[in-house]
Amino acid sequence: MPVKILIPGSLKCWFDGETEYSCQGERILDCIDRLEKRFPGVKEHLIDPKGNISNVLIFLNGDNLRSLDGLSTKVKDGDEISIIPLAAGG
Repeated sequence: MPVKILIPGSLKCWFDGETEYSCQGERILDCIDRLEKRFPGVKEHLIDPKGNISNVLIFLNGDNLRSLDGLSTKVKDGDEISIIPLAAGG
């Protein structure tokens, strides 16, 4: 069973209308690299040039990557990665 990546409707335009994607990887970054291969250009929406998560929050099984090992967080079969857009307003 691969890792499942859940994509909210508001970000479907980055993922050719997909709302879910399955991948294999050892770490979160491996999964993002596979997303980039399938959806060219998406990585620049998720990670800034310094290698930090930007424009979104990423969760692994409900836990924010900021409270884990960031993009180096290990994943295993059956895990769920959620990508959540940052909200701005005023």
